[in-house]
Amino acid sequence: FLALCSAAAPNSCAYGRPVHPCRCPGWLSPSLQRAMRRNTHAALLAAAAALTAPSQRCATAFTPSQRCPKRKLRSTPVAADEWPTFPVFEGADALFPIPFDDARVTYQFTSALHRRLVDAALLDGVPQFFHVVKKGETLEGSIGVVCLILQVTEGDPNDPQFAGLESPPYRVTVKCEGRGVVLDTVSTIPFSTARVQPLLDEKSKKNDIEVQTLENQCFAKARRVAELSAKLEGKGVFADQAAEVLESFMFRIKAFEDLALENFGVWSDEERRERAGFLLLALTTLPRDEEAKCLAATDSYERFTLLDNFLGKTESELSAKVALDGVFGDSAPRAPLPRSGDRISFFWTEEDGWWDCEVVERVAPGFYSVKWDVD
Repeated sequence: FLALCSAAAPNSCAYGRPVHPCRCPGWLSPSLQRAMRRNTHAALLAAAAALTAPSQRCATAFTPSQRCPKRKLRSTPVAADEWPTFPVFEGADALFPIPFDDARVTYQFTSALHRRLVDAALLDGVPQFFHVVKKGETLEGSIGVVCLILQVTEGDPNDPQFAGLESPPYRVTVKCEGRGVVLDTVSTIPFSTARVQPLLDEKSKKNDIEVQTLENQCFAKARRVAELSAKLEGKGVFADQAAEVLESFMFRIKAFEDLALENFGVWSDEERRERAGFLLLALTTLPRDEEAKCLAATDSYERFTLLDNFLGKTESELSAKVALDGVFGDSAPRAPLPRSGDRISFFWTEEDGWWDCEVVERVAPGFYSVKWDVD
């Protein structure tokens, strides 16, 4: 159930060679620029953000100046009619996770077209592209996230596992720099580029007491689900790992609470609730269509309602499993937990016998989405 989101970018040396050296922003010190150029294997293009205090960082690439008066990203428009243009990646499926909150996610691009898109983004002073998550009939009006590229590594072209591909894949680590909606298409060859305007939460149609009550309820259920999940998975060889995941989960919630207090009077209620909702989305694993609805929502009550329904259902299921564990004993698992791509079989009845399938993904502790060999 918990989304394990590492704050550190993957080791580029373990996968291949870096594609581009770091493009150092001009306001970094010369010594840091030289160090970043020398160490291309650690080409973290957003390293400058780590040097800025959390209270001074912009929440999104589109953050209005009144929210972040001290610094704005290069892509931030100076007027409403000058929204930035981004290369557009239309990867609206579960293979490309949504980088909610400050979580880092890694995409693997195998086509030459997508490699060119990444190369084009890297040529900009702030390397970003727009990832479409919810698309309509046309690109205009599509909703997605602006992805800031943190690291790019390339597979070894001589590696046999890439023999069937048109080119070695790029592994691109990104984080979200804000939500947006496509205004219009600028070009379509060799890939789409489009002007994107920010998508921010508006004042909720519900009163503040209702919204605050639902928000508190979501966080309480999230904590309870994390504790139940740790109980179920904290057995035998998995005990230490489950404890670390639970500790990390609670730490991230506490860090957000501290940051919200630090920015009391700076963040509006809408901004704080928007951040709170995206934190919960980063820590959980909702079905893809519900994640897309949460991303597109501009009313925090609507987003918290989706989260509350999912967390409530998950809490009930995990509570039942914990109760069963109490009845049948707390024995260590007899086999490793299934992973995506594993082949497993289910026994239905004496008449139907065994049914074979492939694990697609883990949706909650003890629950898996599978693809049957026969319909």
